[in-house]
Amino acid sequence: MTEKFTSIEMVRRENVRTLMQNYKITRMMLSQGTNINYALLGHYIGKNPIKAIGDETANKIEVFFNKPINWLDHEHDVAKKANNGLGFGEETSDNLIKVPIYKTYFCHEEIEEECYFHPQFFKEKGIDPQSFSLMYATDSSMQPYINIKDKVGIAIDDNCIKDGSIYAVILNGKHIMFKQVFIEAGNVLRLHSLHSDYPDKLVNVKDTDSLVIVGRLIYRAG
Repeated sequence: MTEKFTSIEMVRRENVRTLMQNYKITRMMLSQGTNINYALLGHYIGKNPIKAIGDETANKIEVFFNKPINWLDHEHDVAKKANNGLGFGEETSDNLIKVPIYKTYFCHEEIEEECYFHPQFFKEKGIDPQSFSLMYATDSSMQPYINIKDKVGIAIDDNCIKDGSIYAVILNGKHIMFKQVFIEAGNVLRLHSLHSDYPDKLVNVKDTDSLVIVGRLIYRAG
């Protein structure tokens, strides 16, 4: 039987859906980042929700999105906006696609600048522009291939490990980093840095509490 929702419960659900859309967060990424069961999230925010988002769950989601406590309880003007009303990932009048460069991946309010890509770029990469996220590299661990302040683009819907590819990852809740990922024996992933000052890290592939694979690297520019 479908639960009757109060107004605050409906506001919470719509706020979560909007945040996920604006920040390009999949349900799996939200599940991994908040330690909320993937199937349970479907009951909260799916097409036909049957459970209300409680206070504890709401707080976990607010922490994940770097929002203050009780932020989800109120209506906000958080719809995608850009110059002349153009949303990110949509085509401009000259057929280019606008993509923001965020200061950090999980603080999407902090847009540092914008880039424009020809639609052919996304066609050749085989991705939807809405699944493409740009940010700046913040450390030297992947030098000389990726340098500090390089623009780095990831496909956030491509988080199934291909041995030897470079991925954006979050380890133990720390800031996003880029690592070459190798599949080792015994369900172990080796997170490899190209710079010798950064030792490799070994993580069990089943340890989703400590490791989040955000997406695969498909673009970089100095």
